[in-house]
Amino acid sequence: MSATEWDKTATLWFLVRQAAARMDRAGDALYRQELGVSLAQFLVLSVVDAHPGPLNQQAIADRLGLTKGTVSRQIELAVESGRMTVETAVHSRREHAVRLTSEGAALVRKGDAVLAKSLESDMPAFVPDELAATLRTLSALNASMGGPPSPEWGAQQ
Repeated sequence: MSATEWDKTATLWFLVRQAAARMDRAGDALYRQELGVSLAQFLVLSVVDAHPGPLNQQAIADRLGLTKGTVSRQIELAVESGRMTVETAVHSRREHAVRLTSEGAALVRKGDAVLAKSLESDMPAFVPDELAATLRTLSALNASMGGPPSPEWGAQQ
């Protein structure tokens, strides 16, 4: 890698970290203000909502890039607040399956609407070709670090 390529790659790394941190802070503030829950809580609820049926804590953690401990705490909070139920998994007594209650599902619907409105008003208008190139770059970066090349919900064209 040439010095110029290294500089550009280092700049990409820095910008990705900065953008991710800013998006996390903005998302957390948005969900706390509009829904009264943290970003981590909303993300866990959202993943459970998107994957009906048996889903364990490790699967949720893997999908979100969170630790199993963080997911466990968020599930406890969701159960305490009546947004989720936890049952012993049919296939293994050592595992638990999680499901949203109607209150949890309603919160996810409201959160999706809040996010859509925020993205529309706060995100810049991306040129479609530039957005596609950015998604390809980030997907390659994610895959090179052991993640999936693109999320399940956003298969690239």
